[in-house]
Amino acid sequence: MNNIINSNTASNKITKEGKLTIVYLLVLLFAFIPTYNHIFDSKIAFLGDNANYYILGKAIANGDGFINAQNVTQTPANSYPPGYPAFIATIITIANDSIVTIKYTNGLLYFASLIVLFFFFKAITDNIHFSFAILFAMLFHYYNLQYSTWMMSEIPFIFFSSLGLLALTKIDTQQAPWKSPWFALMLLSTSFSYYIRSQGIALIGGIGLYYLIHRNWKYMFSYGIGFVSIALPWFIRGLSFKGSPYTAALKYKDYYDRSKGEMDGIGDWIDRIFSNIPRYIESEIPSAIFGTEPDYQNTSMTLGIIIIALIIFGIIKTRKYQIAIAGYILATFAILVLWPSVWIGIRFMMPIVPLMIFLFFYGIFSLVIFILEKIKFNTVKINQYLPYAFILVALIYTPRLEELNKAANTPLNPIYRNYFAMAEWTKSNLGPNTNIICRKNMLFHLFSDHYAHRIINKHDHEAIFKAFKDGKYTHIVYYGSGLGQKYVLPLLQKYPERFKVINKTEKPEVYLMEIIQ
Repeated sequence: MNNIINSNTASNKITKEGKLTIVYLLVLLFAFIPTYNHIFDSKIAFLGDNANYYILGKAIANGDGFINAQNVTQTPANSYPPGYPAFIATIITIANDSIVTIKYTNGLLYFASLIVLFFFFKAITDNIHFSFAILFAMLFHYYNLQYSTWMMSEIPFIFFSSLGLLALTKIDTQQAPWKSPWFALMLLSTSFSYYIRSQGIALIGGIGLYYLIHRNWKYMFSYGIGFVSIALPWFIRGLSFKGSPYTAALKYKDYYDRSKGEMDGIGDWIDRIFSNIPRYIESEIPSAIFGTEPDYQNTSMTLGIIIIALIIFGIIKTRKYQIAIAGYILATFAILVLWPSVWIGIRFMMPIVPLMIFLFFYGIFSLVIFILEKIKFNTVKINQYLPYAFILVALIYTPRLEELNKAANTPLNPIYRNYFAMAEWTKSNLGPNTNIICRKNMLFHLFSDHYAHRIINKHDHEAIFKAFKDGKYTHIVYYGSGLGQKYVLPLLQKYPERFKVINKTEKPEVYLMEIIQ
């Protein structure tokens, strides 16, 4: 009789939780749709990376392969992993080549990521209410929403890495790995995460560490062999190159000013690490958690340490998979602190930002419960109702929605507008063999259909002219800011006879000049 009663109770619990899950997911959906429409920006971001992803994806869709279509030589590409370009190619093949379509697909992936994370957070905490509350608040997070409207790899990475983590929680380790569909899903989704961003190796390491610590040798070796098998083609292809631009960038003290020289010995690496760590603790981790703009002038080491302590406490208080989560986060930061200190901002942390946000607030929730239990307070009702209070976290994030809406409805910056207008002018007025030096060469290629190469960031003028000749560059585009002002302007001032103005825009001026060889 007791077994029957227990069975019915469990059945009722499942039914109740299932209904609650549907309600929570519908709330997320009905909150997401108007929010996303409110902040959606159809303009292409003035970022070279998003244009590069599109160019690579379109080349794949056209059957040209993974090549640098913007270069005269059409060389094989190795600047980025092929995962996101392949994803874009799939969208182009199935739907169309509209940039807006790809942006909306990223938005769908963002919502799908929230759903996957809801189930993952529920699995590691056994707290469906808290998982919903934080996911509801996180939906409005400034950076999550911003990247969901950009044609960038961060949101797809979050989706596939989260899917891999969720699959990890579903695996029955009593079953052989090769018989488990959840293991197959975990292997494929985490491996594809690596193909989207090489940073995904941190996730692979975190899961591998989890199986190692738990001495689950069968799963550890199966996962390792499976990942190596999937990643091997990309690794073998990479052997034909002298390394990727990202790994090459590591060797320069200042990637944007290579005249400062290369990293020399362990001392330079230690200096870089101890330069990066305080920045992350004081500025970028707090900004990532609260969705604010990093303030590098007014920082607080104390606040950063408190946030990290609460994240650690949140990890400890999760019921399962602490090793995988901690390993993933630590491995990510181990990579980030080695990167050039000029690479600042939230972007490089984005893959783990949703995880950090949840763990931070779960740390606060768990600390409250811990303190109340220590003072012998009955926490049954607190456990039941306190999670809903964390819906108010949304109030931290919603004020910046208007910034995103304003950006979406603001016309292009005049200098960018003129830059794109110049690119479109060359499309109609210059020949097919035109080869142009310019800032944001990927964007210029996108709007001009001409070959385009980035500005040669050297101070040696003779070396620059030699590069012009060797690369068979015919024209140069200049506007007065950034690398153009730093490297092109001195060249124009010293050798005006080597450049002939072909066209220029209204103010702010963008110049198109023929290079006189």
